[in-house]
Formats: sequence, C-alpha cells, structure tokens
Amino acid sequence: MRAGFAPAARTSGAVSIDGRDADAVWMNAMRITHFRVTDPTEDGDPSFRTEARIAYDDRNLYVFVRAFDPRPDSVVGMLGRRDIRTPSDWIRVMVDSYHDKRTGWAFMLNPASVQRDLAITNDGDEDITWDGVWDGRAQIDSLGWTAEFRIPFNQLRFPPSAQHTFGVMIMRAVQRKGETSSWPLLRRSKVGLASQFGSIDGIDNVPTPRRLEVLPYLVERNVSRAATAGGFNRVQQHAAGLDLKYGLGSNLTLDATVNPDFGQVEADPAVLNLTAFEQFFTERRPFFIEGSGIFRFDTDCNDGDCTGLFYSRRIGRSPTLAGSFGDATSPQFTTILGASKLTGRTSHGTSVGLLSALTRRETGTEGRTIEPQTNFVVGRVMQDLRGGNSQVGLIGTAVLRDLDQWTTDVMRRNAFTAG
Repeated sequence: MRAGFAPAARTSGAVSIDGRDADAVWMNAMRITHFRVTDPTEDGDPSFRTEARIAYDDRNLYVFVRAFDPRPDSVVGMLGRRDIRTPSDWIRVMVDSYHDKRTGWAFMLNPASVQRDLAITNDGDEDITWDGVWDGRAQIDSLGWTAEFRIPFNQLRFPPSAQHTFGVMIMRAVQRKGETSSWPLLRRSKVGLASQFGSIDGIDNVPTPRRLEVLPYLVERNVSRAATAGGFNRVQQHAAGLDLKYGLGSNLTLDATVNPDFGQVEADPAVLNLTAFEQFFTERRPFFIEGSGIFRFDTDCNDGDCTGLFYSRRIGRSPTLAGSFGDATSPQFTTILGASKLTGRTSHGTSVGLLSALTRRETGTEGRTIEPQTNFVVGRVMQDLRGGNSQVGLIGTAVLRDLDQWTTDVMRRNAFTAG
C-alpha cells in the first residue's frame, strides 16, 4: 500500500453500527496501521497501536477504528453534550469528498459515544457550528476501545463520476498521555490541514444521493397581557412555518425557510455595551450556520470580532427605531418572513453561495414603523487556482428597504458593498 493511500472495501450487506467489527465487510477491508505521532512531537512512534478500516455501499461511507490500549480501565470517555469537547480520548475521521485539498468534514467519537462534528474550509478553518446527520458507536473492551462510523453520502458533497477518490485523515487522541497520532502524518511544521490528508480510492459507481429534507412546525401559545380595566387578557397566538433542504445534483444544496422558528436556539449572553459601536454576537441559528464558511470575507482586523462584509445577525435583529417609536409591547426582534440559500462547489474548484432573506415591517406606538420591510442579499464566488494553493474570490451584498414617512429621514433606502 502506498504511503497515504488506502482502498475502500465495497459491501452489499448491512453494516451494524455497534462498535464491533463482527460484520463481514471488516474481515475483508484492508487495515490502515501506519499511524504517527503529530503531537506533542512530530513523526514519533505512538505509545499504542491503532488500526483503521474503510468501507462503503451505495449510500454510506463506513469507518472502523481499533484503538489498542494495554490498560482499558484507563481509557477516558466522559459524557457530555453533542459538539462539546470533554477531556477524553477521541477518534476523529476527516473526509475531503471534493478531493480539492481545501475543504472537508470532520466526525468525532469518544469512548462514551459522544459525537462531535465540524466543517473544514480554507485548508484549516474549522466551523464547529456545522451539524451533520450521521451515526457512530464506540465501546471499551479487553483490547482497548473501538469507534465505528456511518457517514451518509448525502451529508458529503462530491461531483458526479463513476470513480471517486476522497481525501481522508484519521486521528487518535490519548487523553492521559497528552498524545495525538494520525494517518497519514499531520505535520505541525507544515501549514494547512486538508492539504495533508491521505487518499482513499476504489469508491466506484456510487449513485447521486437524493437529498430532500422537509421540516414543518406549528406553535401555539397563550399570552397574558395587562387589561386596561385591570387584570389580564389571555390571547392565543399561532405560528406555522417550514424548513426545506434540497440537493441540486451532488454538489449544490438549496436551503429555504418560511417564517422560521428559532425558539430552540441558545440565548445570547447578557452584555452591557456603553460604547457607540455595535455589539457582535456569534451566529447560532441553524439556517444561517450551515454553509456559512462560503460567505466569509474577512477584512484586515486585529481581534476576533471581525465579521467581514456580511454579518448575518443583522437579519432579524432588534428593530432599529425601537428606542424612538417603541415601548414595552413592541417586538423585540424583526420577523423573518422567508429566506433561501444556495451553496456548493463545482468539480472545477468553484465555490458559490447566494443568500436572500426578507424581513417584515415592524411597528411600535401609534402604528409608527420601527423597522421597515427589508430584503437582504449576499452573493459569493471563489475559484481555486494552482491546484488549490491559490484562490481568488468576489463578494457582493445588498440591503433594500421599503421606507415610509417615519424612516425616510433616518435610514438609507439601499446599501451595497462589494469586495
């Protein structure tokens, strides 16, 4: 087997994701054994042996990792919420399905079967807000511990072809040793992450995955409001909406939402801002999180709060004129009537992104406008050059407001930027 290359075994039978290698496909899959230490030293011999095997069928990519350990009782596997890193042993499987050496997805399991995942952009930028739909199971046994992954092809992106080669890197962290090893070797002395992945081939005749997800919702709530004559009036409020995701081919995805409900999103921390400058918060809303890496266009800045030309939290923000024409009963946030987003990457190394969102007119006291109806648009395109070692990109944004007598003198009707 060539260094950094491994074949994937095809299976026609069902694979049970139970953290065990009892399925027939694992008996025939080639073992990947040449793991090397990447931290705290570079290219050192690992303390414990690690073996990995890779397989696939028409719908899924499978990975089985055996992490040998002479002291299984010392394997650390702490329970935690999904996507929260705990001080545990970990197995990380990273896949560059475009094989462009710049992008990818990472899937992680600890011995307690806690899942973490993230998206990789720009050969090393990690977006921990990305959440994929995949399955994994780990278990501790007499030889150490194991991790088994099932990654649906509809969670990956790749151009249509009869034969595919994916970039792959598998990493193992041993908590009590403070040691990380990988196949192939991830050199800390070298810039880049995805560009150091190994390759798996033999992924042949995989049909284009069908990607259609529809998530409707209905919310009903009882709201108590103070009555003029004393006491309270109870009002029933209803809301309904729809989220949709549709795969346009194998490498473009259309996301759409109508009257989105972000009630499950974690609240922002309380901040007392006594400056004249806007407070920037992390984006947590699922629609705006997925695929957000394509819209990054960071300007030169010296702190971690740089948002570039596009800051998605302004879509649906608190009404701009709430302090002038609003009161305690006025809306706290601007309603998003609908939004759509097209993201993806072509087989020629071109990344594209287009987002449009429409927000509702919000009113305050005496029906005065505190936020006009607004359409937000952002377009982004990037082209890889020199095999992914260079990149050129363009971005354009537009804000289109429907102003009236209360907003004409204090807000701009249109705003455009480009870079």
